[in-house]
Amino acid sequence: MNSYYTTHDAARLLGVSLPTVVNWIKARRLRCHRTPGGHRRIAREDLAAFMLRHGFPVSAELEGAVPEERKALVVGELGPAREGTVRQLARAGWVADAASPGFAAGAALARFTPHLVVLLAPAADGGETLAALRADREAGQTPVLAIGHADWQGGLLAAGAKVAIARPVSPEALADAAEQAVAPPERPAASPRPAGRPPARTAAPAARDRGARDGAAPTQSRRGGRRRPD
Repeated sequence: MNSYYTTHDAARLLGVSLPTVVNWIKARRLRCHRTPGGHRRIAREDLAAFMLRHGFPVSAELEGAVPEERKALVVGELGPAREGTVRQLARAGWVADAASPGFAAGAALARFTPHLVVLLAPAADGGETLAALRADREAGQTPVLAIGHADWQGGLLAAGAKVAIARPVSPEALADAAEQAVAPPERPAASPRPAGRPPARTAAPAARDRGARDGAAPTQSRRGGRRRPD
């Protein structure tokens, strides 16, 4: 089972042309990663999520890549913005619910156990709701996608949101941000050893130990000016 797919593989599984896949990647509709050589690779879960989000049939090869039911809780004041966000998430394949800030949000978290919290931020730091989420031992494990003014993004990230986006939000941008928020963190690549620098050599432990047991004093070669003991 592949963990990553080439753009050719993705085109085959989606039933579209290679340029179409590349265009989706360039438009940031389909997430991809770059190899050290610069080649595009698409994670298995990202490809499966894209299929679900856009109504493509998920092939048997990708079954189980994305949980069948992913839940998102939208926290914000009652109104068109909250209800519209719930509808957009539902169209993207999420099971979405909504709650008002404060006690209602805490109760909904315990009852609904969402995979993602979407916070309609009331302030640049996310307000009391974001602070309470980050302070709670259990709820603090749930990633938060914060939506607010464009100049709030830095403050929302600093306050504990995993992803922050500016409103108004298009359905595609919301779906992509939600996927980004629940995606596992990428493992940093190992730092390569500088070219031309061989690894440092150390004396063989066995040889050192043998010399210590035999009581032999260290010797130098004849070139160093001392004779080896007979």
